[in-house]
Amino acid sequence: MSTYDRLNKMEKRINEEGFTTPTGIGSEIPHYVFDYPAEDELIVRSYIEGLLKRTSIYIKEVNLFKFLLSLFEDDLEELIELSEEEGYEELVHAIQTVIEDQDVMVEAFIAEAGNSELIFITGVGNAYPLLRSSQLLKKLSNHAFRKPIILFYPGHFTGLELRLFGILHNEDQYQLSRIS
Repeated sequence: MSTYDRLNKMEKRINEEGFTTPTGIGSEIPHYVFDYPAEDELIVRSYIEGLLKRTSIYIKEVNLFKFLLSLFEDDLEELIELSEEEGYEELVHAIQTVIEDQDVMVEAFIAEAGNSELIFITGVGNAYPLLRSSQLLKKLSNHAFRKPIILFYPGHFTGLELRLFGILHNEDQYQLSRIS
């Protein structure tokens, strides 16, 4: 099945009654992954853009790279300077220090999500390796974040692990289900 066909199937699924408000034993709020070949990135971006315009569900798209930049909005020039003077490794270390602070990242994400019914996480490839999607999802899970999320992932989901771009095997394991 093509990526476009899978996107159509996903759109039908999210519009089903009760998708954004699961009920039942434990009423677990599901986190999904929509994995796709990295070369289909433009198809996925274009589809999401159209979907956000035509849906009646209040969906918030959170681009991980833009989200990462927003965490450092006031410090971007200092980070650029650090990168130029100390190198890439020091930049990554400085960013990781903030990302490891669970409260900072989770509170910023919750504020970004606002009162949306569903969250699309995009920009995973752009944010790598500074921010990994599994880092964020684990922190949200630890805070009992109660909104459904669909992670658009340019790579492969084996059912147990995420492989960014189909080759990088260092994504942490996380409880996800494939949406289509």
